[in-house]
Amino acid sequence: MRASLTNDRHPIVTLVGRGGIGKTSLVLAALREIAKTNCYDVIVWFSARDIDLMLSGAKPVQPRVLTERDIAEQYRTLVGPTREPGDKNDPVAYMAQHLRKSPNGATLFVFDNFETVRSPIDLFQWIDTNIRLPNKAVITTRFRDFKADYPIEVSGMEQKEAEALVEQTAATLGIGSLLGKKERDLLIEESDGHPYVIKIILGEVANTRAFSKPSKLMARKEDILDALFERTYSSLSPIAVRIFLTLSGWRSLVPQLAVEAVLRYGSDGGNPEDGIEQLVRMSFIERRVASDGTDFLEVPLTAALFGKRKLEVSAHRPVIESDIRFLQDIGATATSGLKDGIRPRVESFFKRASRKISDGVARLDELRPILEFFARGYPPAWLLLSELDLEHDSASPSGTKHAAEAIRRYLESQPPALEMQAGWQRLLSLYRSADDVIGGCGAFLRAAEIVAPLLDEISTMANWLNSAPELKTDMDVVERSALFKPLASLMEARLSEASATDLSRLGWMHLHSGNEVRALQVAELGLKQESGNIYCQRLVKKLTIDG
Repeated sequence: MRASLTNDRHPIVTLVGRGGIGKTSLVLAALREIAKTNCYDVIVWFSARDIDLMLSGAKPVQPRVLTERDIAEQYRTLVGPTREPGDKNDPVAYMAQHLRKSPNGATLFVFDNFETVRSPIDLFQWIDTNIRLPNKAVITTRFRDFKADYPIEVSGMEQKEAEALVEQTAATLGIGSLLGKKERDLLIEESDGHPYVIKIILGEVANTRAFSKPSKLMARKEDILDALFERTYSSLSPIAVRIFLTLSGWRSLVPQLAVEAVLRYGSDGGNPEDGIEQLVRMSFIERRVASDGTDFLEVPLTAALFGKRKLEVSAHRPVIESDIRFLQDIGATATSGLKDGIRPRVESFFKRASRKISDGVARLDELRPILEFFARGYPPAWLLLSELDLEHDSASPSGTKHAAEAIRRYLESQPPALEMQAGWQRLLSLYRSADDVIGGCGAFLRAAEIVAPLLDEISTMANWLNSAPELKTDMDVVERSALFKPLASLMEARLSEASATDLSRLGWMHLHSGNEVRALQVAELGLKQESGNIYCQRLVKKLTIDG
């Protein structure tokens, strides 16, 4: 933090985080150190704070500045000459000039609680347009809308920091004996490392001389919850409200893909992605990245308690509770589960979908749109959908067709080579069960491009091709050649390993491709290896008679 304010880069630095998380305290701590240096000649603080978060609770206060003109007027009062009656020098123009180059020397402009001003985006653009180094601007805000040169995310305290705060505050309040390791860990976990929440809970412990579950205690602190969230909540879009209430009702790490799925197919308006981004920008939810790069969402304790209160009186509560049940089918995820990524959650959802279909609670065609949405966001889910098709609709041609299409959609995602090879093998197996020799040959050849098949596998595929009557009746020699030649080439490369029966199959492929000469050569080679091989004998006889 201090380094970003004292270097010769980054004209605007923003601190973003939840209400009460410590943004203002962090800036003040940095400024106390900077004030001891010669980095700035002037440090000016502008406060738009409308609530003071005291240990006794939230106290409304009158913001000092709300508009661009309020800020400029205060700045002129603080550093400019006394305004005489009739002075027409516009304060806004005056401050804009000083943002660019201040006659008072290098100036640090601090704008605290930026989200409270009336037009924060316009004000940010005005600062961004005028600020010039060596002057700098620092902004603290709950909103992530302002893309500064150097944004700093202020999240919950780290474990050691939170432990130090608990120990220090408990000693000050004289309640150290009431907090064992179990109570301390529970307090830090449920508060998400939120310093103000930690202090409030410890204050309540001091008042009652007893430790109670933090979530139950905070649920009774309605004034604090309102102070932290009410003003911002009122500005949320309808889709953002629905997402927030849904996540508050199921307080777990939830894959963002699951939230998008339930809202896309369960709502009558609004883009779920936009709603999620708004909630993240306004610090209502936190986004966590799992080990596989997928995004998970969670609602911090204080926000979730506020959301549950709102859910209780929401006109859309029945619909939102349906959304919550959907997310519960995904299963709960703890922070430690992020290392496993999204796969366990998707597998859990597909298993529950399969159970619902088996129990007659739902039909596969009803669930298909949302299952396909999952698969588009997480391609391995196409394989799970293929399994559902085979499990619940294998008796109909449409079931096999859907299963094959799902595997092809997975392959379109270009998975790693070995996974792609396994995918082609699965498709080959599916084509075999449907007796689709053309599709099966194509899948076999694509798998062979990744991992060289065994000679027995090539020979078995060749026998399937040679035995398919439709290839002889429905295709001309040119079409058959395009199909048989690639497989024949694979077998030609393993000629030294081939048995007489393998060679007979190769010979028949050459014959079906229109190459009688090579067919006869291969058949005779087989007879040299095994003179009594009936398959080679039949091929030689046919070629001799036809010739």
